[in-house]
Amino acid sequence: MPKRSGEAVRKVIAEAQSLGVYDVGETAEGLARKLGKKPEQILKLNSNENFFVPLGFLRGVLRESVDEVDPRIYPRDEYAELKKALGEYLEVTSDQIVVGTGSDDLIGLVSKMMLEKGDEALSISPTFSIYERCVRIQGAKYKPVPLKEDFSLDVEGLLDTVSTRTKVIFLCSPNNPTANSLDRRDIEYMAENFDGVVAVDEAYADFSGSSVVEAVSGYENLVVFRTFSKVFGLAGLRLGCAVSNPVLARVLDERFQMPYTVTLVTLRASMKILQRMDVISKAVDEVKTERRVLIASLNKIKGVQAFGSETNFVLFQTPKDAGIVCKKLLGKGVIVRNIGQVMGFKNCLRVTVAPKPMIDGFLEALKEVLE
Repeated sequence: MPKRSGEAVRKVIAEAQSLGVYDVGETAEGLARKLGKKPEQILKLNSNENFFVPLGFLRGVLRESVDEVDPRIYPRDEYAELKKALGEYLEVTSDQIVVGTGSDDLIGLVSKMMLEKGDEALSISPTFSIYERCVRIQGAKYKPVPLKEDFSLDVEGLLDTVSTRTKVIFLCSPNNPTANSLDRRDIEYMAENFDGVVAVDEAYADFSGSSVVEAVSGYENLVVFRTFSKVFGLAGLRLGCAVSNPVLARVLDERFQMPYTVTLVTLRASMKILQRMDVISKAVDEVKTERRVLIASLNKIKGVQAFGSETNFVLFQTPKDAGIVCKKLLGKGVIVRNIGQVMGFKNCLRVTVAPKPMIDGFLEALKEVLE
């Protein structure tokens, strides 16, 4: 009798190989070791983290939260309290909110709810790679539709691509990596003319002032994701939320979400930060100020073109091969994201908007590399 032990596992592993691995890029600690530097000497500008929220403030909030919680018990009331606070912040009701471990987790949750093997999901191109990953994990087909040359949404192109197997359309607004907001009217038109879920990732919305959150109540099929990783500076704590109409939110939360997904400390710390929006608002204003300076400074460098931004990062094109520029910047202790070609623009890189000393170091290194 042939040996069949582990056959199902081998099949799953073989299929999983095609998923690829999410590339987090070079780490500050790893690069510091290679260059013989301290991690704090590395300029980490590749992941759109928010360095404008004071570290001392965040550590103080965490210390308070740790002192207040009993880690031996599961969180219960804290979920309801955070939903109430988020509802006030987003100007929706608490029953419209689902809390999860980062918006990536909730994007996966919507994929799990809507997609089976053989189904399809649409998105735009270029955009955040997590959507494709979540779709393909479900055994579904991912179909990207290019943006227009001005980075706007090709509404008719998306709707023309819809088939009987299309269950989700993922949109990112403001979009990563193009840094522009999609027209709210276009998004609502998609929701009105598509039977499946229109899922909008608004990770960077607080830096733009553009959002479709207030529209979710009017649609059965519109879901908006928000994250604490960007505007609140809590990338390391992993917290996000989904906003929809109450019926859809309840199904997501009670039927597809695992219990106790967010830690007690994270829940408590997030509530404390929402009570200190003065700190966050100041950080957002600083991002916008430094963003303008960064774009202007990049455009003064010969051969460089920086695009407009409604996020906390800037996409820019260099006159030299993006891979080579990226590698040479690493040699100088500067980490940026190699994006490559974006529509008709070759050799594009993405850099996080950061406080002036970090950006000054980046600009100096970039000029040296390009010279």
